[in-house]
Amino acid sequence: MQDKPQNFPTTQANGSPLKPLTEAILERRATNQFTSEEVPEEYLNAILRFGAQAPSGYNFQPWRFVVVRDEANRKRLQGVAFNQSKVGEAPVVIIAVGMKEEWKRTADEVFREGAARGAGKKENVESAKQGAVGFVSSMDAATWVNRHTMIALTTMMLVAEAYGFDTAPMEGFDAASVKREFGIPDEGEVVALLAVGRMQPPDKPYTGRLPLGRIVFGERFGEAWKE
Repeated sequence: MQDKPQNFPTTQANGSPLKPLTEAILERRATNQFTSEEVPEEYLNAILRFGAQAPSGYNFQPWRFVVVRDEANRKRLQGVAFNQSKVGEAPVVIIAVGMKEEWKRTADEVFREGAARGAGKKENVESAKQGAVGFVSSMDAATWVNRHTMIALTTMMLVAEAYGFDTAPMEGFDAASVKREFGIPDEGEVVALLAVGRMQPPDKPYTGRLPLGRIVFGERFGEAWKE
C-alpha cells in the first residue's frame, strides 16, 4: 500500500495557478474534439495518483485502469468504441475497469495495512475482514464495482480540469471487444473510457442543470427542498 501523494505539480503546465475545486466542477465539459498536444508525464501521473485516492467501500479499491497512449492502440480502441473520433484524437485514453473478484484477493492486505495504520484493532482484523467480504459479496458484483470505479474516474476528471486539461467520459463502446483487444480478464467490468488532453475549440457551451427543487427532497422523496 502506498502513502498519500507527496510530490506532484502545484501549478498548471503553463504556470497558471491550479483551479479551485468549485471552479473545476463548474468549468468541466465533456470535450468532443481534442488537439494532439501531449499530457506531460508528471501531470498524467498526478491525475492517476489523485484518482487512486478516491473513497471505496472498506477501502477495497476494486478499480484498475489501462492507460492507452500509443497512437496505434488508440486507433484500435476507437474501432471498438463506435469509431468516436475523440478516442483517436486525445493523447491519453483511460480504460476504467471494475474488478469483480480481485478485491477479495487483496482484502487481507487492505485490512491488515489499515490496522497497522491505526484504523481498527489488529486482533479484530480477521473478523472485520470476513464481515466486510460477506457484506459486499451479497451485492450484485457488476453494480458494486461500477459504483466505486466511477467515483475514482470522476476524481480524475476534476483533477485534470484543475490542472487545465480537458476530458471526455464515454460509455459508448463494445465491452467484450475492449476486453479482448486490451487483455482485460474475464472478471473485469469495463466501466467507462476517459479521454484526457487539450480541447480543440470551440468549447462546448454550458447546457444547464435541473433546479435543486426538482432533484433534491427534504426528509422524504417528493418533499420539496427549499434553498
